[in-house]
Amino acid sequence: MNSLKHNQAVDELNSSDPAVRVKALRFIKNNIIGNKTKKDLYIQLNVIPKLVKFLKSKDTVDSQVQIQAAIVLGSFAYGGEENVTEIAKHDAIKPLLECISLQNDPRLIEAAARALKAIYKCPTADKNDIFADHHLRDLITLLNPDSLHPKTDRERIASVHTAELAATIIARCCDTNEQQIQIASAGAFPALVKLLTCGFSKAQEAALDALAYLCRENPEFGKAIVETKSETSDSPVKIMLNLIQDKSSTMRLIAAKCLTHLSRANAIGEYSNDITLIVLPTLVKLLDEKGPVREEAPHVLAYLIRDNEELQKAACDSDAVPKLADFVTHVVDQESSYYDPVGDGDKLKENALMALAAISSLTDDGRKLVVEAKIIPHIVAAMSHRSYGIRAAACQCTRSLSRSINILRTSLVDAGVATPLFKLLSDESTDVQATACATLCNLVLDFSPMKKTIMELGGIEKLVELVRSPDNTLRLNAIWALKNLVYQAESDVKEAVMKVLTYQTMENLISDQEIVEVQEQALNLLRNLACTKPIVSLLRCCSLITT
Repeated sequence: MNSLKHNQAVDELNSSDPAVRVKALRFIKNNIIGNKTKKDLYIQLNVIPKLVKFLKSKDTVDSQVQIQAAIVLGSFAYGGEENVTEIAKHDAIKPLLECISLQNDPRLIEAAARALKAIYKCPTADKNDIFADHHLRDLITLLNPDSLHPKTDRERIASVHTAELAATIIARCCDTNEQQIQIASAGAFPALVKLLTCGFSKAQEAALDALAYLCRENPEFGKAIVETKSETSDSPVKIMLNLIQDKSSTMRLIAAKCLTHLSRANAIGEYSNDITLIVLPTLVKLLDEKGPVREEAPHVLAYLIRDNEELQKAACDSDAVPKLADFVTHVVDQESSYYDPVGDGDKLKENALMALAAISSLTDDGRKLVVEAKIIPHIVAAMSHRSYGIRAAACQCTRSLSRSINILRTSLVDAGVATPLFKLLSDESTDVQATACATLCNLVLDFSPMKKTIMELGGIEKLVELVRSPDNTLRLNAIWALKNLVYQAESDVKEAVMKVLTYQTMENLISDQEIVEVQEQALNLLRNLACTKPIVSLLRCCSLITT
């Protein structure tokens, strides 16, 4: 690659002439858009610190230079997680947040907001700066397009687009309950509900997405959103039910997602029929779409029907299983792309497996349909997939299926699930280990034909090793599996467990300070050891219980 002209463009950023700087920035921008190689080159030429310096020097740098610098930073951020890390390393986030102040040129506000949207798409991006100083307040203000005082139709469209960007940023900063509280306290609900009726589909989609994340697993905020008054006097839920019938598949998906989160937050109990008759069928139909919509629809469907037997039966009746099974068997594996406009095959397969796990978690009808779809061999094969998400989802699917004794003794045995599942207890991902361990709980019960295989593979030693894990979930699942392993077991099995586990470890588990469920399962393990054919005396049991 001839890098002379690129070196020259970077050198021209040092010019005192704003016109020269703008020309160089536009040259860089045009070269790096959609070109990872050129982005890497300019990062190596150390251009990012120069861009950050322009944003920090508000009083001495031409506004056009700042606008172009923000645009270029945004383009770098769309290059992947490594680029976002590089941007953060040079402290670019704070200057970008300063640029969204209403005191600045609306074009600079939009460019900075676009860059922040790209940065916060990265799951590892530090979001603490959003909640410092006045930045959150500025974002909430930008949700109102009138805050930028547009005078022409073109300015009006630009201000609505800025509101869309602000809503998207907010949606990506709701990871914790504390973040939800801070955003809600800043007045997000009325502004986002108002944006639902703005008439611009992309802004409405962004508002729905933000509301969905603000009420996720949060009943209090779910009810607050439902009770927020709109400018049209319609309730937010009715607005969402209208939007779920939109011609845009993206709009239908995000409206379904928001209603799903409200339903899971127990905020719209009076709309239960609409959830069953409108939201669920919409999600199943979206499985026929292409790209990112099809990719996310199974994920939302899985969340909607989880722990709800009635909705799982409705999903079975809607022919969701054959569609999801087709994704597992026929979607071509691909390396995941950070920003892939046509979707991610690996993510689609993972989400499909999670949806199948949800459908078959509580009902025999769901499990029967999964077996009839002839995908159990594909589920077992997915346990060796390069994607840890797919491996974990395959375990979760197996866990749901293993709740049927008949399937456990036939289909799962025939597919040879024990060995690949056992290997996942040593997976590089703690999440996969924990899910595999939870799945193993059903496979080590006394009536399971796979119990002997797992023990011969070294199951006792491995589970005892995991009992000592610093990860709470993994530790809990491991002791749960040991509890099931010794339930109504012969004395030699109990002796083998205690030989590896030791009394001291048992005492430590019973007095575990991290999580009370570990103590509970440790006591259950002790009970199962003592019952039927005990290897420990009742006196010893009593001393352990009172330790």
